[in-house]
Amino acid sequence: HYFIQSNLRMVSIKHLVSLLIFEVVAILPIFLVIYWAQKFAGGFSWTTGSKLKFNYHPVFMIIAFIFAMGHAIITFRILPISHRVKKYIHASINLVAGIFAIAGLVAVLQFHNENKIPNFYSLHSWLGITTISLLFLQVLGGLGIFQDLVKGASQEVRALYKPWHIVLGVSMVTLAAASALTGIQEKYGFVNPVKYSAEAYSYNFLGLSLVLWVLTMVYILLNVEKRDPQNPDEASLLAESN
Repeated sequence: HYFIQSNLRMVSIKHLVSLLIFEVVAILPIFLVIYWAQKFAGGFSWTTGSKLKFNYHPVFMIIAFIFAMGHAIITFRILPISHRVKKYIHASINLVAGIFAIAGLVAVLQFHNENKIPNFYSLHSWLGITTISLLFLQVLGGLGIFQDLVKGASQEVRALYKPWHIVLGVSMVTLAAASALTGIQEKYGFVNPVKYSAEAYSYNFLGLSLVLWVLTMVYILLNVEKRDPQNPDEASLLAESN
């Protein structure tokens, strides 16, 4: 009994520490990209023809795929709540990610079209559109099959789709990071800042923050156990404590 109680306490601490670290590495890229946009790229403006409209693109995409999607993925690992509630949280956060992804895509497409810049010619854009497409496929599949929007979705269909849903979700961690890193490198090449300047370093630190996010995601997915409050040992201990 003491061993089980101690083990559960250690699991709880592990989940809490993992969540705190994740919050830091998920918020840090947002802070760094906003700092870059304000300090070195002129700020933000949605005015027609303004080159500052582009700056919304990296901010919205990082919010969508690093912050929001990351939270959606770790929901099932970190939160000690029922699986059904986790499903609703997971779906809601992914919908938020989808909204920001659309906003980021609209920002860059309008910027390109208004400034006579071609679309979808670079590796970054191909990776980005692949990531966005997978996100919406995941959202539609998740809502349709796991959130009961498709009434004919039997347990067999859910069991068949679930491994693919998980694999694609985890794969999007890699795709999101690859899209963001190639975007940073592409923008660096366009701007060509002075070497060893604060502006040049701002690109590097933003890229490193994304690498930290990937490493944290990999750690959580591989080493943090799912915490199920319906676990008999944990349930009995909770009942005794009450």
